[in-house]
Amino acid sequence: HEKGLNNARKVPPDHAGRTNEMCVACHQFKPGAANATPAPTGPATTAGAIPAIPHTVDGREQCLACHQTGVGGATKVPASHAGRTNDQCRTCHQAKVLAPVVVPTRIPHMPSAANQNSCADCHTAQGGKSAEIVTQHVSSIHAARGVQCVDCHGGDASKKTKEEAMSKTAGYIGTPKTADVPGLCASCHARVDLMRQYDIPTDQFSQYQASVHGTKLAQGDTSVATCFVCHDGHGTKEINDPSANVYPQNVPGLCASCHSNAQLMKPYNIPTNQYDLYKKSVHGIALLEKQDPRAPSCATCHGTHGAAPPGFTEVANVCGSCHSATQDYYLKSQHANNAPGTPKCVTCHGRYDVGPASEAMFTGSGTRDCTSCHPPNSPQAAAVKQLFDAITTSARAYDEATNAIQRAAGTGLIVAPEQAKLADAKTNLITARAAQHTLSFDVVNAKTAKATDISKEVQANAEKAIGESVIRRQAMVIGLIVAAIAIASLYMIRRELYRQLPPKE
Repeated sequence: HEKGLNNARKVPPDHAGRTNEMCVACHQFKPGAANATPAPTGPATTAGAIPAIPHTVDGREQCLACHQTGVGGATKVPASHAGRTNDQCRTCHQAKVLAPVVVPTRIPHMPSAANQNSCADCHTAQGGKSAEIVTQHVSSIHAARGVQCVDCHGGDASKKTKEEAMSKTAGYIGTPKTADVPGLCASCHARVDLMRQYDIPTDQFSQYQASVHGTKLAQGDTSVATCFVCHDGHGTKEINDPSANVYPQNVPGLCASCHSNAQLMKPYNIPTNQYDLYKKSVHGIALLEKQDPRAPSCATCHGTHGAAPPGFTEVANVCGSCHSATQDYYLKSQHANNAPGTPKCVTCHGRYDVGPASEAMFTGSGTRDCTSCHPPNSPQAAAVKQLFDAITTSARAYDEATNAIQRAAGTGLIVAPEQAKLADAKTNLITARAAQHTLSFDVVNAKTAKATDISKEVQANAEKAIGESVIRRQAMVIGLIVAAIAIASLYMIRRELYRQLPPKE
């Protein structure tokens, strides 16, 4: 094919440099005679050069997760590429060599003083939105750290006239273009010498450039989120300020302000119900209703400045950043082998609408339950039943021991030693529930058996103590009755003796 020998089709120009191994990645034998000539599964050439991958491929090995259906505006797989797998994509398509991140140059401007700010004076006098911008900036973290209008917009704030303050010779740029905003922010925030004193990272710009937002912006899409959109505009606040857009409890609402907008999301072919699902999930309830800052928000799973949808094979790692013990067990199971059709965390627990996990998932008939993949009479279903029985039996023993301790405490007995033992049983039961992700009965049973034994011991000790307490109380009652009779008898004897005494003269 290189030279076209025996009338073989020559290698087209856009295939230059490809190896023999690369050929069969796309060209397959058609059914026919034993000496049938291999033909490509689609057209041999493409118009122009082969499209390069415009984003980082780190953590995005599952090309078809986005490109099969065009998720997020990704280029759809053409009909001529039907049947190709993720492994074949990068046989032809290569990622661009990323240039070193260069810190953008800061806006040149005349030095400004806090007491000389004609920008604020003029905008305040104009009233309305102009004055509101000044109010927002005055309350911002930027103003508190001495960042003035000219640092972002250029110009000379010491001049009183519009022509002088906003002249090109003074470096005035006015409202930055949307595409320039990340670079403008990076001109300060990507500088280690400036940010070191505030102990904040300086890689946000490089992360943003590799994100879906940054990639789209570089391609000319100005509808995406930028620093200005997410960080409160002119009123930029510290991330630990409860009123900040990026405060953990506010992040879901911030993301939803764009991602719940059906009109805005329509060009990207992505759903808009994520926020509604998240609010009802265990994560959403914990973060938004219980105000638990440990609960994950959108940024926890998708990233902040480097926001991107996790690939299907990455899910276990993303969830594992919080659920580390469960992840360790999961990685030891058959489910973690990455074969087509094997379940990941989201398969059973959901993506945005993560529900509370329970033993009911072993036997339920829902789409996320074990029975949705394993028929009732299958060997896998039998293994599932073993796990279910082991965990539920142990949980029942734990509950019975807990009730026994509560009864003992209600009678006034000291139960601290037994409570300590029961805490150990609870730990083993929790571990067993995580360990069931190994799909190994032996691993689970080692924990449930220990939890059951401890629970039964605690229950027996508590019931024994209650029984002994009842006997002691009965003995005490009898003793009190005897004492009362003795006292009454002595009183009657005393009264009789006094009657027998001679009367006083």
